[in-house]
Amino acid sequence: MMRNSEQCPHGAIAKRRKVPKISLCNLPMDILSMILSLLPINDAVRTSVLSKKLKRVWCSHNNLTFDKGTMRKTYFRPSTGYYGVLRAKEFITKVDAVLHQHSGMGVEHMEIKFGLHSKRADHIDKWVNFAIASRTKEFVIDLSGRPKSTYFGELSCGNKRISSEEPYNLPSQLFSPSNGSYLQCLELRTLCVQLPSDFKGFLNLKSLSLVDVRITDEDVHSVLSKCNLLEFFEIAYCRMVTRIRMLHSLDRLKHLVVDICPKLQEIELNCSPTTLKYVGAFIPLISVSTSRLTNISIVFLTYQSSLSYIATGFPSTSPRLETLTLLCYEHEKTIVPEGPFKFTYLQNLRLELVISDYGKIDVLDYAYLLKIAPFMETLELPMWMVGRNRPYCKEDGELRIGLPHKHTHLKSVRISGFFGHKDQVELSIHILRSSIALEKMEITPKLEISNNLALHDCCYEKPHYVDGHRIATEFVCKADYRNVVNVVKVPSSLEPSAAAMEA
Repeated sequence: MMRNSEQCPHGAIAKRRKVPKISLCNLPMDILSMILSLLPINDAVRTSVLSKKLKRVWCSHNNLTFDKGTMRKTYFRPSTGYYGVLRAKEFITKVDAVLHQHSGMGVEHMEIKFGLHSKRADHIDKWVNFAIASRTKEFVIDLSGRPKSTYFGELSCGNKRISSEEPYNLPSQLFSPSNGSYLQCLELRTLCVQLPSDFKGFLNLKSLSLVDVRITDEDVHSVLSKCNLLEFFEIAYCRMVTRIRMLHSLDRLKHLVVDICPKLQEIELNCSPTTLKYVGAFIPLISVSTSRLTNISIVFLTYQSSLSYIATGFPSTSPRLETLTLLCYEHEKTIVPEGPFKFTYLQNLRLELVISDYGKIDVLDYAYLLKIAPFMETLELPMWMVGRNRPYCKEDGELRIGLPHKHTHLKSVRISGFFGHKDQVELSIHILRSSIALEKMEITPKLEISNNLALHDCCYEKPHYVDGHRIATEFVCKADYRNVVNVVKVPSSLEPSAAAMEA
């Protein structure tokens, strides 16, 4: 057998072509830049040991993300991965080293995520100036050092700030017309913002997020009135803000997020976003136009009647609303609004109910939803019946079975937090009998209230899971002649686990 040659058809011997080896360093600079841009900055820096050419490439890395992951310690154990606490001094040293070697050109995204405060201002100022000088398009500076979800638990319970350190004050040069003109996305968290008196706005800014930012009402108004290309605006956990006013029209704004600003008293909009998310106390929400609004998500942390708010409040002013998510604390009997009002575009509804003061609330009242949303296709009803302890039994009287409301579009229903109370059974059967196009109805006793609002009480409610499954199986499934009901069995603390039974 010939190894280095081959027999041609006419007997001649030809040498095999040697395929040249492809070296990473031989690739064109633009291809190398594209490859390294896909790597985190710490891995891109490590490629510099391979060749001087690669060192030149990483120095133009366009994605600079500095956090505990990318600046991690290099101690590694196969069983646990990287370990070792990254302290502020080490983090600062590593960031400074990378930026010192970087060319400062072509930065698309720069992100700083680490727990720092005003005592480190000298270093943070240098990083901000680097972002300005490199004409960064997306700039994220998060000095909280903790997950965003922790703010919700802190402020929804009325607690004060966890950190006692003075937050970092963002330098005013970021807000000058020349320095901020390249910014398209700006995310700020856990710092102070004070706009200069000559602030002219960000000419190209499309996305702005302010989370746990110390900022005044006037500066919020100024930003909103001078960023005409804004498409996304989020303001969350800002403790000084009392009013959000958009005095100038923001025609391009599509998404608005307002999340627990504890002193907020009013929102006044001069725009028509397509999506609106609000979490907080019940406050006036005024809008010049809601013609484009198709998606609303609201979590009220104070008592509010859900049915009256849906039919007469802000959602009722949105003629093209397609998706509505609403969480309400209910403690008084709902007065079902009268009148011909109907949602003509609403297809998806998720109504989360935290119901307290047993005896005042009648869950069957929520059958009203079928009347005001005749084109609804999906319905989710997560419930948390606080204080109710006894499931339905015959001593509670016969079930109220009224005339079904013929709903021709509802296809999917999910009811959670079903503990088997009488009015829960009645509502489930009413929806089942009224929805002639229904394809599936799923009932589960598990609590599924969002934002972990029922997290600490789940263990106390688990004993009701067995009752909920039993009652749904006995009464709701019995009324199901189309085989569309599925009752989910959720293990409770009272039931032995499979492992325990095997032992």
